[in-house]
Amino acid sequence: MKPIIEINDPIHGFIKLSEVETKIINSKPYQRLRRIKQLSGGHFVYPTAEHTRFGHCMGAMFLAGLLSNRILPSIDELDSLQDVRVAALLHDLGHGPFSHVYEDVLLEKRKMNHEDVTEWLICNSEIGDILEDAGISKHRIADLVRGRRRTKKDGVISGIVAGQIDVDKMDYLIRDSFYCGVNYGLVDIHRLISSLEVSKNMDVEFDINARGAIESFLVARYEMFLNVYYHKAVRAVEVMLVKLMNAADSVLGLTDFSTPEEFLQLDDISLISRARKVDPNESEDAKEVNEMMTALDSRTLYKSSFEKILHTDDRFVSKILTKRKVRESIEEEIAEKAGVPAEDVIVDVPTLPSVPYNPYQSNPMEIKIFEIIDGKKVSRNLSEISNIAEMMKVYFDLIRVYTFDKHRIKVGRAAREIFQEVPEAAMIHM
Repeated sequence: MKPIIEINDPIHGFIKLSEVETKIINSKPYQRLRRIKQLSGGHFVYPTAEHTRFGHCMGAMFLAGLLSNRILPSIDELDSLQDVRVAALLHDLGHGPFSHVYEDVLLEKRKMNHEDVTEWLICNSEIGDILEDAGISKHRIADLVRGRRRTKKDGVISGIVAGQIDVDKMDYLIRDSFYCGVNYGLVDIHRLISSLEVSKNMDVEFDINARGAIESFLVARYEMFLNVYYHKAVRAVEVMLVKLMNAADSVLGLTDFSTPEEFLQLDDISLISRARKVDPNESEDAKEVNEMMTALDSRTLYKSSFEKILHTDDRFVSKILTKRKVRESIEEEIAEKAGVPAEDVIVDVPTLPSVPYNPYQSNPMEIKIFEIIDGKKVSRNLSEISNIAEMMKVYFDLIRVYTFDKHRIKVGRAAREIFQEVPEAAMIHM
């Protein structure tokens, strides 16, 4: 892999690019990522959080190279270095306008997520031609991006891009912290990378001596979600953007794409530009697009009238809370009790595992570590020696009820009455 140019990144310094990486970055599908914000609603709260998926993906590629150089030699997969770097570079290619906000709408309308779109673009756009011309299998890259495992070694290789502590998470924590101007996501990624080894069972494990860095990573991720990604005003913006996009889908056909060229027309700028031109007299959906756009332009946001944090070890509870029909039922109950229109109450329940989830492990919230005892490597689970890791083996659900400012007191009172029925046994205070 011979570098031909280098770019200066504020997070990682100079990043060297190979010929195929340069061609990918200069392609239309990748250049579009300049117009997709990394933190969809983050700049409404953190004014300098204007960074995009474009820079994040290059940062992930850089870290993929470091991580690959650390662990690929131990499994005789040196030839996979370029594949892994390219997979990291392309891992967010399928994000739509405002990143995960559009994904919510796409999942609802077409049962597709950004990974599905990424694979589709890799295989059906000019990206696939660039890869094949360079002797790289586009289907192999798609597998790595999706975390698919065709062989035993793939568990190690794909985990670099799509794993528990992968290059995506390493980059976005420190990059988002930098651009938001906060210190929550500061992680010693170089200590994490240098402590990695591969076990005989092809599991990626961390040296026990890096325990502090791993714990810091877990805490940083949790704090970034709580204070940045799930900030009440950030989520208010994203809830409003989801409402805007759901309404705009019937007016503008946001999810009706059938070719890569049609999808590539979708970005933050094009969505806002088209939404501002919608005639509110055209239909009820058009009226809602206009109302949401006007509110966002003036930063007249929904207000949080109730908040409750749940930590539960039951994935069933988390999945139930995110079901649309369940939320709508709760919204109707709160609205009735508060005496306000049901459409003026929004229940928002973002959820994630506090420890990054590995679906291929029997205990998916465990992080593998090893220590040397009497000259022999002994594998263990981090939670056996770390109270932090043990406490964080739960799902983190942040329940908020949003409404207009004029209804805030009434809706807050009704929501508190209803959510007091949540059993305290479901809560684990950290």
